[in-house]
Amino acid sequence: MEIMVSNNKEIIKYHSRIEEITADRMMLAMPMSKGYPVLLRPGDIFEGKIIVKGNVYCFTSAFVDKKIVPLPVWIVSAPYDIKKVQLREFVRIDTILSVQVQSLSSEQQEISLNLQTRDISGGGVQLVGKQPINIGVRLALTLAVPDAGSVQANGEVVRLEQPDLERPLFWIGVKFLEIAEKDRSKLIKFIFKKQLERRKKEL
Repeated sequence: MEIMVSNNKEIIKYHSRIEEITADRMMLAMPMSKGYPVLLRPGDIFEGKIIVKGNVYCFTSAFVDKKIVPLPVWIVSAPYDIKKVQLREFVRIDTILSVQVQSLSSEQQEISLNLQTRDISGGGVQLVGKQPINIGVRLALTLAVPDAGSVQANGEVVRLEQPDLERPLFWIGVKFLEIAEKDRSKLIKFIFKKQLERRKKEL
């Protein structure tokens, strides 16, 4: 999960995870910055972002206390102002990236392919392939992102199109179900960089 803390000048993002949930408290793994633990004052408000079953949720919480043993954690209030972020809010751009694709279940359509993207966003990709992949099939994807390395995600085929019935070419829409925040951030930074490059060319 991602934690966002405002210091009145900027919003700083940290990575964490939920360690425990009770009726009125959550315990979050202690965020770190340059090898040092990040601590807030009791009552300080922060925002969080978490992915649950492929859906992104944002929430607000307050820092209550810290605990070091047995694991360093933040003790925070129960989340409130919980909002679901629609995946379509992620910016999508047309770009070609290499993708290794494998099926996640042997009971489904067996797949092991090297494909290319037609477009990408932080919420999914559209692949181009010479053979169809059935809607509902779950895939393990490894994308090669320039200047960022590989990005891994698990997704599900939600759309299948054949733009030209006379050509064996298919557009395969895949929604991310599981992707680490650091990998999603790689994609979003790449998309943002591409947008800037294209805008400069238009000037």
